Amino acid sequence: MSTRPVILDTDWYTDVDDVMAVRVLINLQKRGVFHILGVCLNACFEESVRSLDAFLMAHGVDVPVGIVQHWEGDCSGRNGPSYQKFLAQMPSKYADNASAEPPVRLYRRLLATSPEKVTLLSIGFPENYAELLASPPDEFSPLSGTELVAQKVEHLYMMAGNWPCGSEYNLTGGSPVNPLVTRTGSTVLANWPAPITFLGFEVGYTVLAGAFLPSNDLLRQAMDAYDRTPGYRLGGKASELHAEGPMRQAHFCWDPLLILLGASVVSPATGMYDLVRGRASSDPTTGENTFQETPDGPHEYVVKNRSDADYGRYVDEWL
Repeated sequence: MSTRPVILDTDWYTDVDDVMAVRVLINLQKRGVFHILGVCLNACFEESVRSLDAFLMAHGVDVPVGIVQHWEGDCSGRNGPSYQKFLAQMPSKYADNASAEPPVRLYRRLLATSPEKVTLLSIGFPENYAELLASPPDEFSPLSGTELVAQKVEHLYMMAGNWPCGSEYNLTGGSPVNPLVTRTGSTVLANWPAPITFLGFEVGYTVLAGAFLPSNDLLRQAMDAYDRTPGYRLGGKASELHAEGPMRQAHFCWDPLLILLGASVVSPATGMYDLVRGRASSDPTTGENTFQETPDGPHEYVVKNRSDADYGRYVDEWL
């Protein structure tokens, strides 16, 4: 298996499954599956960049991080989950969010300079991709954003949607809906010039993992910190999914499963999912997603064909 260049786009926001996903991503790089070029954040709290970079650096991964400078107003001073405050206490090459690059600049630089086509992994909101499509030529490339994506992006894997039709957080932005998310999600689904594979809400909400990490594991400590954040939703219980009782509460696995999907570790290529091909769309006002099946469509979504316990065990192996 050849090493593939990847860029992660993550909200790194109110849920700790993003941290689980980044651990899986790091372990895939260590195994020679991925070469991480960079990470872009599509939402922010005050400690977002420092906490993400610190987690990467603690695992020996030093890559550039980009972040939106405005998310629902101002990113500074917003009270984020305790896992970010915990991780941000560790060493980071960034002083704050403002010291990181804007995502579109980072995308254009990384894509333009990559000698190979790049795989994109999305576990958050879509606005960075919409802005990339709309970006003009710059010092990195004479191509428009759409042209650059068509030339340099191999495939986009998105944790988004509720398939074949429904609504899901990464395309709605919450309840009430976030107009930025609904508008940009609709734009990306309608105009992205490379193949997209979706892993929807319906795949991950019954898959649980992370119960057996040792107490001195940094991911375990981040998950414990998350569970202590007032008002944040805890994960499910692992009881029936593992042979032994959990050391801690297990957590939902949307984002880690998406990383494994993009790696073809837990993917259609290994027989772990079935595929439905066609064209996806989402409403620019409500964010509700629909899917029209057609054999020559540019999009596909995955359908589980194994037990939830099987998927949970695979995630645990890569954590």
